[in-house]
Amino acid sequence: MKQRPRVTVVVAAHNAATHIARLAESVLGQELESVQLVVADCASTDRTLQICTRAAERDMRLDVIHLDTDDVCRGLDAAIDAARGTYLLIMEQEDWFGMRGLESLVEAAERNDLQMVIPSYSFDTYFSSGERSSHVVSFSSEVTTTASEFRRNAYMLIEEGLFDLHKGKLLQRDRLDELGLRFGIAGDPEDFIFRYIEDVSRVGSVEEAAYHAPREQRGIPTTLDPFLYVRCEHEHERLQNLATCWNMAEDAHFSRAIHRMHLSQIIMSIENVCSTRSVSSIERTERVRDMIEAPSTRDTIAALQGDGHRFGIMFGPIAKGNVVACCFSAKLNRFARGSHLPFIGAGSAA
Repeated sequence: MKQRPRVTVVVAAHNAATHIARLAESVLGQELESVQLVVADCASTDRTLQICTRAAERDMRLDVIHLDTDDVCRGLDAAIDAARGTYLLIMEQEDWFGMRGLESLVEAAERNDLQMVIPSYSFDTYFSSGERSSHVVSFSSEVTTTASEFRRNAYMLIEEGLFDLHKGKLLQRDRLDELGLRFGIAGDPEDFIFRYIEDVSRVGSVEEAAYHAPREQRGIPTTLDPFLYVRCEHEHERLQNLATCWNMAEDAHFSRAIHRMHLSQIIMSIENVCSTRSVSSIERTERVRDMIEAPSTRDTIAALQGDGHRFGIMFGPIAKGNVVACCFSAKLNRFARGSHLPFIGAGSAA
C-alpha cells in the first residue's frame, strides 16, 4: 500500500503543451518529496498528453489521466478523485510555483492543523515586447482558530479579489469528501470554493509562498462578453447572501469590501461594452444604462459615497447616471491600460 502523500496538486489541462512542463517542474522540483501531481488531460489535440506521459515515466509522483472531453470541470473532478494526499491544491495549466512555495504552504498547514492556507499571488502580465509586469497580492493575517476570527478578516480577501479564487489555496482533501464537493456538483469554480470556505475556521497565509498566475495583457476587446455583467451580479448576490449567513451584513469592513468589488466589476463590464467594436451605439447605450440604473448599482454607489477616489474617473459618471460620460471614461480607461499608462480607474486585482 502506497504511503499517503502530504499533498496532491491537481490540474486539468487542455492543449497545454507550451506550459505544462513548467508547472510540473515547479511542483515536483520542490524540496518537498512527499507530493503527488495529478494531471487530467482533457482531450488535448497537441502534445500535452505525450509530454505528461513521458514525465510520468521518469517520476512516479506524477499521475496522468486522459479524458475524451475538453470539459475542465470534469477533468478537475477526475483528478480530485485520484488524489491521495492529506492536502489538495488546484492549479491552472499556465500557473507555476516559486521556490519553496508549495512546501511552505504544507508546512504551515501541518504546523497549525489548518483547513486552508493562502499563498501570495503574483499575477504576471507578459507583453509582446518581452516585458513582464507583476501584480503581487497577499492576504496578511494571523492564523485564525475560530470561524468568527476568519470571518472578521475575510473582507481583506474580498478587497484583494482573492475570496472566490479556487486555485493556489491549500485545502484539506478529506474535507472535500465530507462536504461532497466536486466541480460538477458545485456548478462553477467560484461556487466550489464558496462552499468550502463557508464554515472554515482554521485559516492561515504564507506571504513567502509565491503562486504565479500569468494573465493576458488586457487590450481593447474585439468581442462582447455577454455574460460578464451577469457574472458580476451573481457574485455580488452570492457575497451578500454570505454576509447575511455569517451575520456580517452590518459589518462596515465586510459590507464596504463587497460594494468595492461590485463596483470594480461593473466598471469592467462597462469597459467591455464600450470598447467592443461589434456593439452598435444604440445597444451600447441601452446596456450601459441598464447597468448604471440597476438597483444593485445604486445601492453600491450609495454605500461608497466618500470612497469615489478609488475608482478614478468612472465613479462620477456612474453616480450621476450619465451614460455618455460613462462610455467616454471607459474608453479612456481601456486606452490607458493598453498603452501601459497609469490606471485612471479601478479594476479587479485578479
